[in-house]
Amino acid sequence: MDVLLCAACGRPLTRPVRLLPGLPAPPAWDGLPGPDGLRRAPARMPRGTYAVDPLPYGAPFVPAPDDEEYDGVVPGGKWMSDERGLLVSAGPRGTRVLHPLDVAGLDAHPDWHRHIGCCGPCGEYGANRLCPCGAEVAIMAGDCTTDYEIRFVPESVRVTTAPAAEGTA
Repeated sequence: MDVLLCAACGRPLTRPVRLLPGLPAPPAWDGLPGPDGLRRAPARMPRGTYAVDPLPYGAPFVPAPDDEEYDGVVPGGKWMSDERGLLVSAGPRGTRVLHPLDVAGLDAHPDWHRHIGCCGPCGEYGANRLCPCGAEVAIMAGDCTTDYEIRFVPESVRVTTAPAAEGTA
């Protein structure tokens, strides 16, 4: 079991979690509100686990290459567009993806633009969760158009082995 720590101050940011060998596919979702009344997809990650996504995720977005197959992820899908045309993610590779309830004590980013979304933050505008020390550490996505997950930016965290629980061998 591992714990993710803030690279800036060393504070634990997660409960103990187990690394999965790959990123699970997002679960099917019918678009209806869940039991909590919120309109968002079920969490991609099972509680108590995390995975490393080798593909780029989130901001910044750049014009799509004309002659290459794109393998990255834009929150809510593989592509987005604006006045520049089709855009692809040039965001961080190697984000650590967790169930949002396995994260502890993060603060919302003070820049409200980073929380834009219809039913929750879409994750398109960069890190929107801070360690209490002020370091930008994670991207929360929980909109009706995205997967429900939290992604830690690789340079912002370090992984350490969780201390063994007392009384266990």
